[in-house]
Amino acid sequence: MKDTPSKITIVVPFRNIQCEINSVDADFVAFLQSLKLVSEHVAEVVLVNDHSTDGSMEYATSNMEANWKLLNLEQNANGKKVALELGIQKAKTEYIWTLDSDVALLNFDSIRFQEFQNNLKGDLVILPVFMKTGKRLLEITQSNEWRYMQLLTFISAQMKMPMMCNGANLIFKRSVFLQHINAHCSVSSGDDLFLMSHVLKSKGQIGLCWKGSTDVEITPVQTIHEAINQRLRWAGKTTKLPFTRSAILHFTFAFFSALNAVAVIGIFFPSIQKMSVVFLVLKISLEVIGVLNVFPNRMKGKEIIVLVPQMLLYPFFSLFIFITSLFFVPKWKGRRVSLK
Repeated sequence: MKDTPSKITIVVPFRNIQCEINSVDADFVAFLQSLKLVSEHVAEVVLVNDHSTDGSMEYATSNMEANWKLLNLEQNANGKKVALELGIQKAKTEYIWTLDSDVALLNFDSIRFQEFQNNLKGDLVILPVFMKTGKRLLEITQSNEWRYMQLLTFISAQMKMPMMCNGANLIFKRSVFLQHINAHCSVSSGDDLFLMSHVLKSKGQIGLCWKGSTDVEITPVQTIHEAINQRLRWAGKTTKLPFTRSAILHFTFAFFSALNAVAVIGIFFPSIQKMSVVFLVLKISLEVIGVLNVFPNRMKGKEIIVLVPQMLLYPFFSLFIFITSLFFVPKWKGRRVSLK
């Protein structure tokens, strides 16, 4: 058990993690087992059930540890953000560590974690999230896209102008979350980005811990439809963020993406062909090198080969997602996601 008192509470909202009493989802089993190892080194773990209709509640109940707490949302309340708020309100400690119920916790190092806790300060700490890589092209492209977004997360945080963070692995102050939750409670998605933006706006302290005490890994979705819905949620919440100094990087990223698209088209026009090729080679080379440096020893040859043409065409995909997000409302766990 803990050598010194912990100042961290883990909060995990969950809903329909696709398990049944006689056939439990393997990812959820692995998550709870790894969570048991980590929970020995935190003050408590708070699991919040968001009206699950499968066997997830029963399985979670049967696997409770001594310092775990299981909460249920009231009948008239629903959504991940509300579940997070309930869990955070009931937490014992000032610092909250949020995890998603479908992540894998790998390579946990208790000594490094204790050192991290001893030095923990600030209002919010951005942590990395890795994505598993499968053999299918859809899985590889998702993993590459995720690495690219994590590259932007890392670079922008290093510049003290963070563009992104991820609630699947995030640490922040309980008091800061409760202070700002009402400012965006009507938007059912994006609790992580909204919180980060409000901390920035109030001139709070945001830190970055890229080499943490455990690897948090997510799984790519299995169908194009799921992938589109997921990216529509991401696009929708970024357009609702309050204006902060990080918006400068968002505009810069959009500008270079637009130049990328123009350069791809420019390849077919002799007058700007050479200029277009030089721009694309430089931009894509820097992006590939950046991804490889942020994720050393985690990419296979096939993934690197796919990454090059993917970076070439990615701005067109981003534009498609942006336009689609203006007309379609995405779904998550069987519910329509409110982005207003």
